[in-house]
Amino acid sequence: MLTRQGRLADAERIAVATAERVEPTFRSRPVELSLWGILLLRAATAAVRAGRHDTVRDLIGLAGAAATRIGTDRLDYATPFGPTNVGVAKVNFLVEMEEHAEALSAARVVPDLRSLPPTWLARFHVDRAQACVELDRADGATQALLVAEHIAPEWMRYHSTSRRLVADLRGRERRRTSPIAELAERINLDGQACD
Repeated sequence: MLTRQGRLADAERIAVATAERVEPTFRSRPVELSLWGILLLRAATAAVRAGRHDTVRDLIGLAGAAATRIGTDRLDYATPFGPTNVGVAKVNFLVEMEEHAEALSAARVVPDLRSLPPTWLARFHVDRAQACVELDRADGATQALLVAEHIAPEWMRYHSTSRRLVADLRGRERRRTSPIAELAERINLDGQACD
C-alpha cells in the first residue's frame, strides 16, 4: 500500500525492517525463505521507484539467493516466490532502471515462465518489448508484444504501457499493413480502451 501511495521511503524501510526480523538461517524452512524473499522484492520495488539502483541490485541479489536456496517456485500466503518470480522481477527492475541490454540478457535465463499467471507472463513480455524499443529493436519489440497479446489479449487492451509501446511502434512503421498495425487495431488503439 505504501508503494502505491508513493510513500517509497516508508515502504522500503518497513519491508527491510520486517525482512530483518524474519531473516532466515541455514536451517530455515522454505516458507521462511520465501517470506523473506518476498519482503526483499517489495523493498526493491520501492527502491527502484525512488531511483536507488544500488539498493535494488543488493536486494534482488539477496532475494535471488533465497530463491536459489528454495530451488522451486512456491505460493505462500497467496504470494508467489521462487526463481521464476525473482527472474521476472529482475527484468522489470532493470527496465525501470533503464538497463535495457541487461534486462534482455536477464530475460533469456528466467526459468519456467510457464508457471506464471497469464497477466504476469504478459507483463514480462511487455518489459521485454520496452527494452527492445529503447534499444531500437522494433522487430523484437513487436514479437514480444504479440506474445503478450496471445497470452492475455484482454489485458493488453487496458494496459497503458502496452498501448503506449504499440502506438510508438506503429508510429515508426512505414508500411500501411504490418503486424504492429494489426495489433493496434485489435487492441482498439485509436478508440477507447474500454470499448
